[in-house]
Amino acid sequence: MKLYLLTISALLFGAITLSAAEATTPAEAAAEIATPKTEISMKDFSYSFGYEIFSGNKKYKLILSPEKLLEGFSDGYAKKPMGVKQEDVKAQHGAFMTQMQVDGEKDFTDEKGILSYFTGYKIGSNFAANGIDELDKNEALAGINDAKEGKEPRLDENARKAVMEAMDEKAQAKAKAKAEAVKVESKKFLEENAKKEGVKTTESGLQYTVIKEGEGAKPKATDTVKVHYKGTLVDGTEFDSSYKRGEPISFPLNGVIKGWTEGLQLMPVGSTYRFFIPSDLGYGDRGAGADIPGGAALIFDVELIEINPQK
Repeated sequence: MKLYLLTISALLFGAITLSAAEATTPAEAAAEIATPKTEISMKDFSYSFGYEIFSGNKKYKLILSPEKLLEGFSDGYAKKPMGVKQEDVKAQHGAFMTQMQVDGEKDFTDEKGILSYFTGYKIGSNFAANGIDELDKNEALAGINDAKEGKEPRLDENARKAVMEAMDEKAQAKAKAKAEAVKVESKKFLEENAKKEGVKTTESGLQYTVIKEGEGAKPKATDTVKVHYKGTLVDGTEFDSSYKRGEPISFPLNGVIKGWTEGLQLMPVGSTYRFFIPSDLGYGDRGAGADIPGGAALIFDVELIEINPQK
């Protein structure tokens, strides 16, 4: 997904990721960073970003609050706790969708600023994770206001597209170089981990240990399962936990990452296993959002609570 195509729909229904590209060596990636195809002005990029993000969401009949958008961006970029609750985001998005069903021609103004803040926060987090410089807030606001007021933009469409694509290329090169380094560390971790007592390795490279062995049935890939889980990076950084949310989750086993699809089929109901998942059985070179870098091996403690067989 190109940076200049980010919209509220992408933010609400999935993680923001940069577009994939062919693999390069760390040296090639570093060369791309050093010599981008187009010289990038952060003022031009910030203006273009502001203009495009407002215009893009206006097509969805959603009118963002510029101030809240930039406030959210700043907090996300600085990795501060998100300043809105997820339930409030869902409620506001629900109100937006309801209005679209009732009167799809009418604009929905985000008066509370909840969707605007959330949009900005997710983009800011993504920028920070991908090594993109922080926005020039004044220029971004100028771009938003020009789009909002229907003024002639300071940069025409071709110029905006060129600067946004140049930044996207630079970010991709940084992400590729980072993924290569992460993969090296992940491989080293898994090689050492495989030697530890109690660690089993499958043919695919998935590693696991049994924390608690249950006595129930084992799921098939076509089943839906209910689990509690905690996920961390190999350095111990926790990126997700159903335990902290206070409720387990249910999902089709063939609809998740390969490491989970394979690993949970080894588990009888009532078991808790720890999985050590290579990146190619996880999120690959692209990673997932701001918390899981490309190339990362992942560690999951998974408790299998229930199986709902396919009917």
